[in-house]
Order: sequence, then C-alpha cells, then structure tokens
Amino acid sequence: MLQTIRDRLTGWVAIFFIVVIGLTLVVSFSGGDAGVAAGGFAARVNGEDIPLIQYRRQYQGQLAEQQEIYQGVVPEPLMAQLQRNTLERLVQRKVITQYVRDSGFRVSTNRLVAAIQGATGFQVGGQFSNQSYQAVLASQGMTPQGFERDQREVLAVGQLQEGILTSAFFTPSEFRQFIVLEGEQREIAYVTFKAAGIATGLEVTDASVQEYYQANPDIFMTGESVALEFIEVDLATMSEGIEVSESELREYYEADRERYRTEEERLARHILITVAADEDEQAAEQRATDVLARLVAGEEFGALAAEVSDDPGSAAEGGSLGWARSGDFVAAFEEALFALEPGQISGVVRSEFGFHIIRLDNIRSGSEQSFEEAREELVAELQQRKAEDRYYTAAEQLADLAFDNPGSLETVAQDTGLERKRIDLFTRSGGVPFGYNQLLVDTVFGEAVLDHRENSPLVELDDGQAVVVRVVEHRPATLKPLDTVAAEIRAGLLMQQAMEVAADRGRAFKQRVVGGEVFEAVAGEYGLEVQTPALLGRAAGTLAPELLRAVFAAPKPADGKRVYRGEALANGDFAVFQLNRVIQGKPESIPRDIRDQRKKLLAQQAGTAEVTALAIDLRNKASVVVAPDLFDQADVL
Repeated sequence: MLQTIRDRLTGWVAIFFIVVIGLTLVVSFSGGDAGVAAGGFAARVNGEDIPLIQYRRQYQGQLAEQQEIYQGVVPEPLMAQLQRNTLERLVQRKVITQYVRDSGFRVSTNRLVAAIQGATGFQVGGQFSNQSYQAVLASQGMTPQGFERDQREVLAVGQLQEGILTSAFFTPSEFRQFIVLEGEQREIAYVTFKAAGIATGLEVTDASVQEYYQANPDIFMTGESVALEFIEVDLATMSEGIEVSESELREYYEADRERYRTEEERLARHILITVAADEDEQAAEQRATDVLARLVAGEEFGALAAEVSDDPGSAAEGGSLGWARSGDFVAAFEEALFALEPGQISGVVRSEFGFHIIRLDNIRSGSEQSFEEAREELVAELQQRKAEDRYYTAAEQLADLAFDNPGSLETVAQDTGLERKRIDLFTRSGGVPFGYNQLLVDTVFGEAVLDHRENSPLVELDDGQAVVVRVVEHRPATLKPLDTVAAEIRAGLLMQQAMEVAADRGRAFKQRVVGGEVFEAVAGEYGLEVQTPALLGRAAGTLAPELLRAVFAAPKPADGKRVYRGEALANGDFAVFQLNRVIQGKPESIPRDIRDQRKKLLAQQAGTAEVTALAIDLRNKASVVVAPDLFDQADVL
C-alpha cells in the first residue's frame, strides 16, 4: 500500500506536489441513493464500467436543476427521461474516450499542467494560485485526486475534435446558403401565458399531496450517513519546520550541477531549396546559388524567404527558426550555423532536406547559475524531500498501527503522536473535509468498516494526503416525514397544474388565430399584452432560447399570410407567436473579413457534425449493458 504511494510520487508526478494535479469532472450531490443498490456499475460499455456513483451524481445534478424550475416536484415522465438522458451522455462519453485511447491520442505532461495553470478560476492576479485552486475544489465538494486521469481524458478528446475540425470542408454553395440563413431576420408578435400567475388561482388537495408522497418515496429520503473518527497524514503539515544545513545544500548542488547550466543559443533564419521530383541536384543547387546572389545584391532576407523558401514552417515567418542550441539541427546545417557571426550569411549548404542559405541574427551566451543564485531553490527542494521522507514514514507507521489495533484509533493516535479527529456527517457522496473520493466512500461503507466497526486500511486521498478512518455512528436512509415536505410537494403540484393550464390556454389561443381571428384582438380577450420585438436575428438574446429556436424553425409565411406556433418554455410558461415576415441574409452586404470569419465558423460546424456522427456511430456499434435495477429498463440498450 505504501509502495503505491511512493510509486505515484516519483517521476513527473512528484514535480506537481505544489501545483496539485486534480479536478474531478463530477461534482458532489446530497440526498438519497436514487433507488438503486450501493456500489457496482450503472452500465458496462465494451466491457468497461461506468461507476454507479458517477451516474447518480450526474442524474442528481440534472434533477436538482429541474426541481428548481418546477419548484420541487418534477413530472414523472420528465424524471424518467432525465434518467435515460444522463446514462446516454455517460455512454457516449465512454465510447469516445475509448476510441481516443485506442487510437493512440496522448496528452503531454506540459500540456496538462498548462491547462490547469491557465484556468482563470484558479488564478489570483493573473497567476495560478494553489490556495485558490484548493479553495475552489473544496467549495464544490471536489478532491484533486481524479484530475490527472479525467483532465488528460478531456484533453485527449479535444485532440480528436481538433483534428476532425481542421480537416472539415464545405462547398461554395454551402457557404452561400450558410450566409443567407445566418443573416436571416424574422419579424414576430407574441404573447405569453404565465404559469406563476395561473398558479395563484389553483388549489391542491391534501389527498393529492399524500398520493404524490406515497408514490415517490425515493425523492424524500434522507441520505444514508455516518459519523467518522479519522487520523490523517499530510505532506503539507510534514513540511513545516524543516531545516537543511549548508553542507547538505552544497552537496545537492554539486551532485547535479548540469541542471544549473544553460547552453549558448543562436537565433537564425534560413531559405530552403528542395530538389523537386523532376529535377536533378545540380539544377536545385543552381537555384539556391541564384537566391544567394540576390541576397548578396541586397535583397531583404525575410522577404526573399517568404517568396522562394520551400520550408512551409518558416517561410511565412521570413525564414525564422527561433532560438536553437547545439544538437537541434542536422550536422551539416549546424556546422554552418555555428561558424557564422551575427549578421553573416552562409554559402549554399547541403543537407538531407535540400540546399540551405543561413543567416545568423543573434547569439545568446550560455550561463551557469551559481550556488548562491540557486540557493533558494535548493532549500525548497531539500525541504520537500525531507518532508516526503517524513510523510512516508508516518504513513507507514499509521497503516501498521491501525492494522494491529483494529478496534480503536485511540491507541494509534497515542503511538503516532497524530491527532484523532471527527466528522459528524459523511455520506456516499463524501463530505467535508475530504470531498468525494470513490475509494474512501467504498472503504467507509464496506462490510469491515461499516458493519464490523474496524479501522480502515490506509486510504490515499491525494498525492501527499492519506487517512485511516473508523465509523462511530451509522444512520440508515430514512423517509422524511410528510409534514416536512408537504409544502414543497404542494408548490410543485400547483406549478405542474399551472403549466398544464397555460399550455391548454395557449393552444386554444393558437387555434383561434389560425382560424382567422385577429391576434391582437384575441390577446385582448385574454388580458395579454402583445410583444412586438424588433427584427430578430438567430443570435438575438431578447427571447427565451426555446422560443427563438421555434421562431426560426417555423416555415416562411406565404405572401399575405401569417404563420402561428405555440411553444412551451423552460420556466413553465407557454408562448404563442405570429410570424409576419422573413428577410433573407445578403452575402454581398457582408464585408470580406466578416465572410472569412463565417467560413471558419462553418468549417467548425461541419467538423462538429462529423464529431457528432462519429460519436453516434461508435455508440451504435458499442456493447452496452445497463445494470438491471438502474431505472427498471431493459438490460441492454
């Protein structure tokens, strides 16, 4: 067990003790167990499990959003759809990540660290802050432990998407049609039947509240929880008060002195003339000689490189190769480069890539960081090493003593000198101060710790943090009393009724105007104000998104006619609109630079469609087995 901790703290992982690698992609939730057994899997995709806890957390997050919209009581059909949609999103994510992994996509450590440090949510004053990072994680009930895996996964999928997007293309006619549609404007008038206002005139009986409560007990369960005692070892704490001697610093510096040296660097440009397939070498060399003659005659190097160089990577940059050290180029090129003085141009140089003409722009001398200059860094590193040694020793001692004294943590605390602490509320979704950690949850609610009240094994929460826990109190999930949730149920049922009434009235309104009655006159009978916004574009932010989508999905009105549609809104209201006219976009009226931006956008959309098609194809071909009791659906999708 301790060896696992040591292994994970070697190599590149050790570099990031301070920049803690971690940000789970799943946030915590509170409440019950969604009606399924604890542990296990939600679905098995091509033989790989989607953890049940991951499904629960995603579903509870979606359900909480809908409960806010519906004021507590979500219609049963919508709850069932939420369950299916949640699982389907997780399945699609799994098949994509499997494809990315099997296709060999990899994310470098540098890119991973850059992604973390570049996230604005973790920065203070424009700089990455570990304190801010930890605070954000804690506020969301997250732990750092899962970040390396999850963030690498996300970035690898991003590589796939980027590759597909950059290879997407479209035809000129498709682009013109895109501009016409994107620039389209529509004129409407609309009314809104407000569910909240309707709800004030409705009633919900006590019998209806009782019936809903009895039919949906899972919604009103308190979560199973425990109270815990724990002892932790923490690398950050171990780091306090560590001192290093001058002789230790000197020895450490001399043992790896090369790391404090930098080599000479050279800033150069080149022009490359390759040997064409239908050209002999002498002809290519002559072309290079002609280019050299033009330079000698006074032509500007960068402009000439952009004109004639066959190196696509540097030609657009005036032939610039950036700063380079010895060993960065092939031998013949490097020999010529390092023979030049700043401002000099080489003769024609042959390499396996073709014929080069090289100009040295500048030299940056190598340097060596002295012991005094490196001292602060040396102190920090040696303190870190000593802290790690302390941490490993304490963790190993804690693990051994907890095993030798399975019935109590009191003796363990006395022998280790570590503090015994308590958590009053820990659920299957985790709890402060640990956030959510799958291994810890499985350990706490496992048979040995929960039922037999034994000390747990050492559980690694994060790189540099491990605990031993003991359950001191177990509180099974229980049904909340009706009187504590009756008001919530009543409000939800009222809103559900109001939504149905709003929709019925809206559909009746629509039927009347479709039948020929005047829109404004019918609105007056209902006591509604007709809204007439200015011409709407597809990106208009003045309408609810679902209403705007319906407006642009409606067919173009025939001459002298109107088109009428009704649309249920996410907040429970129901809108009815009259589409008066459609004004097509005009490609010729859009400036060239804007059209170029639109081309990029269309290419991105085409690429996104291809990514979506790939995901659907992978999903259709996947073997997906759903846990039988997940939501009482078929075992196989």
